Amino acid sequence: MDQPRNAADAVATWEQELRTREEEACAAFLKAEIETLDRLWADGFIVNSPLQQVLEKPTVLALLQAGRIRHTLYEYEIEQIARHGDVAVVMGNDRVADPPDGTISHRRFTNVWRLEHGQWRSIARHAHVVSREAAN
Repeated sequence: MDQPRNAADAVATWEQELRTREEEACAAFLKAEIETLDRLWADGFIVNSPLQQVLEKPTVLALLQAGRIRHTLYEYEIEQIARHGDVAVVMGNDRVADPPDGTISHRRFTNVWRLEHGQWRSIARHAHVVSREAAN
């Protein structure tokens, strides 16, 4: 076996899996798809939110379901992914627009994922607002 190639393939595989999970999570959050987020987020998931609160998974899902958290735009850019055994850290920036006025928030984020039974699940998130701009 060609060890370097397999090692590179292994890195590409786990990193691509995480990129796919990030895309799924972004799309599900934007559409408030509770079942998808429940699958992607570990039971002990916590978020240090831009609302200046630390929230647990059930609270975030309830706020989404009730429409109290809602984005009309959610774009992100992954800047770095690092793996440490069964834990991976994804860092980058995102842009969200919120009703009713469509104000756009530019944020920095960190997402922490853990490999559980062969599946990557998010265990923690931190997001904070860097700047805001009025909608066009």
